[in-house]
Amino acid sequence: MRKNSGALGTVPFVALGLAWLLIPMLTKIPPYALPTPGEVIGRLYSGVVDGSLPKDVLASLRRLLLGFCIGNGLAIPLGIAIALNRRVSDLLRPLLTFLASIGGIAWVPLAVVWLGVGSGAVLFVIANQIFFGSIYNTVTGVETIPRVLRRAVLSNGARGTQMLWELIVPGALAQIIVGLRTSMAYGWRALVAAEMIAGTNGIGFRMMEAVKWYQTDTIVLGMIVIGVLWLVLDALLFSRLERATVVRWGLLRETA
Repeated sequence: MRKNSGALGTVPFVALGLAWLLIPMLTKIPPYALPTPGEVIGRLYSGVVDGSLPKDVLASLRRLLLGFCIGNGLAIPLGIAIALNRRVSDLLRPLLTFLASIGGIAWVPLAVVWLGVGSGAVLFVIANQIFFGSIYNTVTGVETIPRVLRRAVLSNGARGTQMLWELIVPGALAQIIVGLRTSMAYGWRALVAAEMIAGTNGIGFRMMEAVKWYQTDTIVLGMIVIGVLWLVLDALLFSRLERATVVRWGLLRETA
């Protein structure tokens, strides 16, 4: 069933590819506005041969990984600490919602003023976006643990770290993993946008540089690389993490 579902998922991509192939033939869209698949494949080949594409991809992934570690390394412990006290949670929830709604990309101008153009500003924006994407889910996950379970664990003498590892973390894990996945997606988008404005290398920077010379083949290639990389990251990291934890433990049902 899963294999059939995976094969079915390729149908929209095939349809999109056919539409992309036919549109330039059936319309008068100029080549500089919409490059052909052949032109994009040619740009892919030249980028791999001269090494520019792998360098950009590695630069972007390095920033994403570092921002992911910083953002979640702060968000998850802090989110658990906040959620353990209902009054503190109620006090801070409006502030967290407000700051999360601003979005990482809105911080780019201040990041440039504070840290200058370059990796520092981009990393700040990524970590900021990931932090607020993760902390809200962590707080929600802890707060949704049934009170009856808390009382049962307390009645059995669990305290401190024992309660944390036997109840809080497993009970909130499904929501925490949702936070990891969504925060990574938000961080990926923030990364590309920040690189376009404040970066000196990376996928987003390369796409923005291509605008100056109307190199739409480079722009479209960058868009495809962004989408493919996210699909790979999600399949290799988060889907496997979900199956190895919450699905295996029965906290989440895996669809057929």
